[in-house]
Amino acid sequence: MSVSDSTQVTQRDIDELLSDLPPESLAVLKQFVEFLRQQAQRGQPVVAADAESHLYAYPTIAAPASSLKGWADLLSEGYNGDALADSEALYDEV
Repeated sequence: MSVSDSTQVTQRDIDELLSDLPPESLAVLKQFVEFLRQQAQRGQPVVAADAESHLYAYPTIAAPASSLKGWADLLSEGYNGDALADSEALYDEV
């Protein structure tokens, strides 16, 4: 395992953390490790952006604009809402 000097993590550190996990957590851990491996194989490793703040940088996955069509189909045809009028109606006296 090769890591930079600023994030010295050893196999032993990982093993100690794993030994404290409940067995049902291992399936989630396996999925995450497989994700990390796939990203590394694609040349897009997931790395800590700032080791001290524990922020992580994940790669952006591009999707075609056509994938938004499914969202448009969620609303019925001819839907013409007026958010301002709807919110003002909440405060109108009936």
